Amino acid sequence: MDLDASSLVNWIVYTRREFDTSKPSSLPLGEIVCEEQMTIRNSNTPSQAKRNQILHAAELEFQEHGFAITNMDQISSRAGVSKRTVYKHFESKEKLFKELIRGHWGKFAKSLEVTYEKGRDIREQLIDLGQAEGRLLTSPDVMATTRMVMSEVLRSPELVEENQEKTDFKASFEQMLRAADADGQLSIEDPRQAAEEFISLIKGKAFWPVVFGAPVVTPDEMSELIESSVEMMMRRYAP
Repeated sequence: MDLDASSLVNWIVYTRREFDTSKPSSLPLGEIVCEEQMTIRNSNTPSQAKRNQILHAAELEFQEHGFAITNMDQISSRAGVSKRTVYKHFESKEKLFKELIRGHWGKFAKSLEVTYEKGRDIREQLIDLGQAEGRLLTSPDVMATTRMVMSEVLRSPELVEENQEKTDFKASFEQMLRAADADGQLSIEDPRQAAEEFISLIKGKAFWPVVFGAPVVTPDEMSELIESSVEMMMRRYAP
């Protein structure tokens, strides 16, 4: 599938998928994954828990060796399951990697799933949104996987599924800004553009530089960045 740079970037930064982000992994790369040490997504059944176990093992393998070199034997060994079990859940390495991508970027998309709170200061609501994003951007584990995924997708854009590319990932944030405008807290002619501007202010300093090798920003640096970004939004769009 051919992708221009803009559409690829739009997809990479945002995707829509439910994923638990409250417990980032702290496992050393060389350690075999255990179910109790994983972030489990909807693990109501042993099968789903095993699926997440495989995904987390694959994440570590891809981080350490890259997509091209990693094979299903390595993944099954690190997950502590048979290769047959891996193929039962994922029929190919490519499909496993696509699932990993959806889950990982779902963490970022989840931070944009916001609802306008009528009667509450919009500045506070924007700070909350920025902090939700910031918790991910200041996590070394999350950003290590981010670098890995970005490098592989840029090398192999066919790993991006066409239906994901077309998904609108900023809709809820845009609606929040639209509601704030209707409520008189902001004055915005183009809420979508305003949403993109705010997200870009944060990611321009805390996401893209890190992807290309800069250190992960500290919590204090992130707090300053969020305050500055919110202040710029208020100066631009306050009524």
